Amino acid sequence: MQPVFDADGTFVCACRDYFYLIDRNYPERGTLKLIGDRYRLSGDLRTVLYRGISSQEKSVIRSMLLVHEIEGKCLMIDGYNVLFSLLNYRLGRIMFIGTDNILRDAGALHGKIRNEVLFKECVLLWTGYLRDHMPESLEVFLDAPVSHSEKHARMIRDLMAEHRLKGDCHVVRSADWALKQFRDGIIATSDTAIIDNAGIPVFDLPRNILESNFQADFIKLKDCLTG
Repeated sequence: MQPVFDADGTFVCACRDYFYLIDRNYPERGTLKLIGDRYRLSGDLRTVLYRGISSQEKSVIRSMLLVHEIEGKCLMIDGYNVLFSLLNYRLGRIMFIGTDNILRDAGALHGKIRNEVLFKECVLLWTGYLRDHMPESLEVFLDAPVSHSEKHARMIRDLMAEHRLKGDCHVVRSADWALKQFRDGIIATSDTAIIDNAGIPVFDLPRNILESNFQADFIKLKDCLTG
């Protein structure tokens, strides 16, 4: 069960005010500070606003890129982006569906993995799900600056082989840069910079895994903007 973070309705008001300004092209950082201070929001809730609420135009464009089937397709995965989402769910952090219909979190791992056992469990969740949904091939990208990225890549390759998943895991200087170069196939990421730049179909891998394995039910920020 995800935490309830708006018992008194304050956050709904903050969402509506933030969206009103963002949708009129006010600067995101300044708007976040203005609304966050106005409603005395915690750091986590400011993160929810910043990561979860986009302009109407951007939300519609990203939503239209979402696909729900990966069988027989080539899938490029933003490795730590996906795995940190799974890890944050297992750690009980705030998770939510953004206005673009993509799952995000308010976790603050900052590239640090303190529980390697739980991290491996998240990799197993991921590879098990992909085994059952049979993409044609996988290309996984891990950011080299993250601690133990080479060890994680070996683990992922081993589990991919164990589950008979075709493809490879690459340790690169910037997964964002690598994924932005693709103009074909499907990408698995919640990173808006990658989604907006690549402009190719997106599969919300963490959301599909968590809904399938845990029957997870996430707060939808769109609901905060209506009514």
